[in-house]
Amino acid sequence: MSERNDGNFVGGLITGAIIGFVLGILFAPASGAETRKILGEKGKELLQKGKELLQGEAVEIEEE
Repeated sequence: MSERNDGNFVGGLITGAIIGFVLGILFAPASGAETRKILGEKGKELLQKGKELLQGEAVEIEEE
């Protein structure tokens, strides 16, 4: 698989995860305060995972 297709797949995967997360939160039966708390926690988790993914890609690029 070419590098371009790998990037498209990862981008699509991340986009799908974000859309699924947002829809799940919007339709979840929770109060506004609970929803905001959950969004904040999940947003931090997503940011951390994104940083880890980018660091892994940077390491992979440096090794090549």
